[in-house]
Amino acid sequence: MTTMKYMRALAAIAAIFLATVVATVPAVRLKTAVSEVTTRTETAPDSLTIGQRFHIKYHFVFNPDSLRPLTPKKLNPGTCRTMAVAYTETRNDKDKQVERIADVTFIPLSIDSSVVPANKFDFLAANGDTIRAWTDDVRVPIKRIAADAKDLNPLKEQWKAPINYWLWGGIALAVLAAVAALVWWIRKKRRTVVETPAIVLPPEVIALAELERIAALALPARGDFKQHYTLVTDVVRRYVEARYKVEAMDRTTYELMDALERRRVSVDGLEKLLNEADLVKFAKFTPTTESAAVAVNRAREIVIHTTPVVSTPDPLAPSEPPAPSQPSAEVS
Repeated sequence: MTTMKYMRALAAIAAIFLATVVATVPAVRLKTAVSEVTTRTETAPDSLTIGQRFHIKYHFVFNPDSLRPLTPKKLNPGTCRTMAVAYTETRNDKDKQVERIADVTFIPLSIDSSVVPANKFDFLAANGDTIRAWTDDVRVPIKRIAADAKDLNPLKEQWKAPINYWLWGGIALAVLAAVAALVWWIRKKRRTVVETPAIVLPPEVIALAELERIAALALPARGDFKQHYTLVTDVVRRYVEARYKVEAMDRTTYELMDALERRRVSVDGLEKLLNEADLVKFAKFTPTTESAAVAVNRAREIVIHTTPVVSTPDPLAPSEPPAPSQPSAEVS
């Protein structure tokens, strides 16, 4: 019980202390203007259109010696938009009154009617009180232009672009060509390619055919000995290279004969033919027409004599009788 009495006494003392502190703090008083400020709202025109600007003028009459107007930071435009605010003051020395006019420019945003609600304007008194004055709300009807227009034609049907047949035809052809190319590529990929083995002619056949072609050119008869000997020796060199597997085209006569000797290969008449061709090609030696024609025959003989002979069996030759079979031993 004693503890409860002490708690109640402390609570009472705290309440008295808080009441004393609150009583000593000065309060800001907000009063509504009744006789201190006279307000009047000058409304907009009868009707407007969307986006058309209009003005509302707020008139305030007060004593400047006892009240000082406070400019509001923001006005409530309602269904409109505030575009500009301009303040003007007119002093009447006879009555010692000041008329303050707030000219506000709005733009309506509603399609039916625009409403600018009542706005508050504060004044500061000499004793620190705030005097608040309220304006009237303004309703501005909106006029629709299309509702009263008589010369407006109905909307035309939306324009549609004609079908470009050339464009779509080109696209279709391109798609078909791509599909055909794909099908062809797939078939080619799947196709089994059977390669035909190339026919390789023996070197002697190639050389003899080339010598026949050179002889038919009849270059010595036209005096073109250098070209004649060059063609003949090139045929012989290619033949020797293919026959004996020795490099012959880029070697001199001495180097070629030395390479053949190291391989123990002897070709009769080859060195004499190559030396005679070197005299014609490099020493400007002019042979006779007969000797130039003989050079083709000597090259032909070199090819024929160095061609290996392959023996083929004679189908008419009698075959050897088979060996007699040994009698098998009898088992008793």
